[in-house]
Amino acid sequence: MSNGNTSLSKMLALLDAFNEECHVWTVEALSIHFGYTQPSTYRYVRELCQSGLLVRMPNGDYVIGARVVELDALISRSDPLTKICMPMLESISKLLGCHALLSNVYGQHLINVAHVSGNEAIDLKFVRGRRLPWFRGATSNAILAFLPRKRVRKLFEDHYEGEKSKENWKKELAGLNRISARGFSLSDGGLQPGVVGIGAPVIIKGEVMGSITGFQRKTRQPDRSGRSWKFFA
Repeated sequence: MSNGNTSLSKMLALLDAFNEECHVWTVEALSIHFGYTQPSTYRYVRELCQSGLLVRMPNGDYVIGARVVELDALISRSDPLTKICMPMLESISKLLGCHALLSNVYGQHLINVAHVSGNEAIDLKFVRGRRLPWFRGATSNAILAFLPRKRVRKLFEDHYEGEKSKENWKKELAGLNRISARGFSLSDGGLQPGVVGIGAPVIIKGEVMGSITGFQRKTRQPDRSGRSWKFFA
């Protein structure tokens, strides 16, 4: 990798520090967090500010800039996968009365990119724009079951929340094999207590791009049409 690419990667990595828990940073804190020199961090932050990805507050703190809002709006209007899947989300929500979400894979991250609300009010914790954990919940397992095992192993080593033991790897792999054979994943409280989900992968030309997941309360009663969406723990 060239020095230019290395510097670009380091600069873009600064954006990963901004999340709901830590949405305001100083240059000094970013420098310590990433182990960069302060002169380099100042240079990276200046470039990100010039592009609109960060903005400097009057007190010297930095927050996410308005360019991100523009990019988010652009994705909502023009992302090909979202365009393809939105009619499916709407149909699932209308037919079953559940919340329907589209989640996309970006490198080693899994992010909800579209959400169609269902008939019941649920304070979903993982809505549009939120990263999802791997190996937990119907959404991620629907994807993992159809990824090459070498890639799954890498995600296990980097993101598995439990002990990364041989036994846990075998257990997760066995579960993913069952999901792969069935074609969809089921979860009961995997992401949120009292909420059940069913997920299926979105595969285009042999590549797993993401998943579509339906969520509802575990205790939900059948809707007025007499249909009910039964989940299995």
